[in-house]
Amino acid sequence: MIFDQMKKAVVFLLILWFVMPCYAQDQLQNVAREYYRNGEFEKAVAAYKQLAQYNEKDPVILLAYFESLLAFKDYKTADKVIKQLIKLDDNNNRYNFELAKLYKIQGEDKKANKIFKSIIDDVKPNDEEIRNTAVLFQNANMLDQAVAVYERGKSFAKENPYLYAEELAILFDKMGDTEKATESLLDLYISKSEKSEEIKSAFQRMFNNAEKLEAFRKKIQKRAGSQPDIVAYPDLLAWLYMQQRDYESAFTQIKAIDTRFKEQGRRALGFARLALREKEFKAALIAYDFVIAQGAEEPYYTLAASEKLTCMKEQLKYNPHYTVADVSNVSKAYEKFLDENPAYKRRETIREFAELEARYAHNIDKAIALLSEVTKANNVDAVFRGRCKLEMGDYELVRNDIWESTLLYSQVDKEFKSDMLGEEARYKNAKLSYYTGDFAWAQGQLDVLKASTSELIANDALNLSVLITENNPIADSNTTPLLMFARADLLEFQNKDDEALLTMDSIELLFPKHPLQDDILMERANIALKKQDYSEAAMQLQKITTQYGDDVLADDALFNLAYINENYFSNKDEAKRLYEKLIIQYPGSTFVNEARKRFRILRGDKADVEVPKS
Repeated sequence: MIFDQMKKAVVFLLILWFVMPCYAQDQLQNVAREYYRNGEFEKAVAAYKQLAQYNEKDPVILLAYFESLLAFKDYKTADKVIKQLIKLDDNNNRYNFELAKLYKIQGEDKKANKIFKSIIDDVKPNDEEIRNTAVLFQNANMLDQAVAVYERGKSFAKENPYLYAEELAILFDKMGDTEKATESLLDLYISKSEKSEEIKSAFQRMFNNAEKLEAFRKKIQKRAGSQPDIVAYPDLLAWLYMQQRDYESAFTQIKAIDTRFKEQGRRALGFARLALREKEFKAALIAYDFVIAQGAEEPYYTLAASEKLTCMKEQLKYNPHYTVADVSNVSKAYEKFLDENPAYKRRETIREFAELEARYAHNIDKAIALLSEVTKANNVDAVFRGRCKLEMGDYELVRNDIWESTLLYSQVDKEFKSDMLGEEARYKNAKLSYYTGDFAWAQGQLDVLKASTSELIANDALNLSVLITENNPIADSNTTPLLMFARADLLEFQNKDDEALLTMDSIELLFPKHPLQDDILMERANIALKKQDYSEAAMQLQKITTQYGDDVLADDALFNLAYINENYFSNKDEAKRLYEKLIIQYPGSTFVNEARKRFRILRGDKADVEVPKS
């Protein structure tokens, strides 16, 4: 028994003998690191010196000791320590690099440069060694030498001329050598297609004016001429033309690739969609026609034909001077397509056609009839049917059939009680009650909808609720101004803009001091925007910002005024000023984040992605 206890005690003492020094050293190492981090270099040197005495061959401790000595400017001892490390491993580039740095600090440039050159010349054809060595120079801001390391690395792999293109692009960009950075990024674009979007962002930052873009285009064309089999060049040229808003020239490049590589219109269809999104309708239509011309047996034919209709309708929408003949041409195109492709009578195309008939041809009966067929048909997606019902409700409202409109909205509300579509139906019913002057019922619905999971519905509900609350105070029994305004709002929804404007004129005349004045100005601005009369819209918005700067619509007006200046007046400086004003004066506005983003772009801030990283 006694012998067993003695045996346990001896084992415990042996463990304590080995563990305690290790524990003490770990603690001392932590203390030394803390001293170094806090800039207490003398204390750090003392701590690391003690550790080094017990760990004469530990490279981690010796290197930390050397760095502390360097920071403390004890160069003599630092020299001894780094040479001790080199003796332990004379093939380690880091130790030789640190010795050269030490010489450079002491003004012995000749010795330092000799070692730096030796490090570069002795780099082996080993990817890890090449990268690690280049990083040593890069971290010391010796960018020319870092470039030299990567260039030597490239020389070992002549079969891959694009090796280290990314790393070299980063270095050349930091050095301000746009020419070489461009060449390296082009190499990278060829070798790593998965990074194409990042690289384009880098190009966008580097070539930020027309002159630079044109020089860049010539460079790509030169490369494309000498390497015609590389598809990346015409693809990049197309992107470049798009930056210059020359979408038709861009499509020339896209068409060449599509044809050469027998893509059957796939690439052209992608371009058409992009052009449509950017409202470059002419180029989009040319691209859709190219895909359609490939023939009905090709895989993208029907898709292109249906999307071309969308493009034609959108072009009409953004043309303030469209004619009856223009609408008729688009309408005939829809009818022809739907006759040839009856399956699309159960898809988005039929909704678009109904919208065309209702909003542009003013043929409400036909629009409702088209959607009614969908709602009665079998094998129609439930959500699509619900969406069609909502739009039927809108069109019934346009022809002033309030009862039928609310019935359709209520059906969708009931069918999609827990769905966003149901919330949208409830909002439409609440707005319909507002139109008809039942403000109390509308307000009750809007209070619930403010908590909608849809940010758009929640914001719309909040805005309408504020409009009713602020302009229909309980103490004021005169609801006539708000009733008139709601009537004007409905007239605008029904595309009776002139009647809406006359009604608002009457409010201003009869109730000149009513708090609806800023809302009337906003409604005028919205009608002007719909007609693409940007000067009129800007004038109305300007009145809100100057006369009603403390009211709820001020930030909305300021943002829209900035947007008009940026996109329609090409007055970037004024847009920048207005975005900045919004950010400063209305920090709680829902428009602040977008205003800040646009302000930074206009100010010329660097893109988040400057040069793609590994």
